[in-house]
Amino acid sequence: MGGVLYVVTVTAISAGVLWSVLRAAGVGRAVKRAARRLGLAGPEPLVPLAVPIERIAADLRRIRPEAMGPHEGATLTRRRVIVAAYDRALLDACTALGIASELDRLGGLDQEIERLRTEYALELAGLLIN
Repeated sequence: MGGVLYVVTVTAISAGVLWSVLRAAGVGRAVKRAARRLGLAGPEPLVPLAVPIERIAADLRRIRPEAMGPHEGATLTRRRVIVAAYDRALLDACTALGIASELDRLGGLDQEIERLRTEYALELAGLLIN
């Protein structure tokens, strides 16, 4: 009787290991859910919501006049912050529309040229900024 019990136990363990290997992703998700229910793991990470392109376009239209216009009375720090916000909005629009841009990798005159190229690419994609 002991030999039969041994064979059944080894077979059950082998089948369990094989099943786990074949279904590793599903088993992993089940273990994570069980750990969360038991309070052994933190909550699921929040998935960030994408910003609608209409909101990005509105931000670009709102920021652009101040970023590109004359800066009478504005400190250098304020100007840099405004231009950085405009560049970030341009990059968000590029991401949303699948347009490549190197605006965040360049500096100086190259960055100014890339900003103009990015605005033009967005305009060709149908996003009117002006």
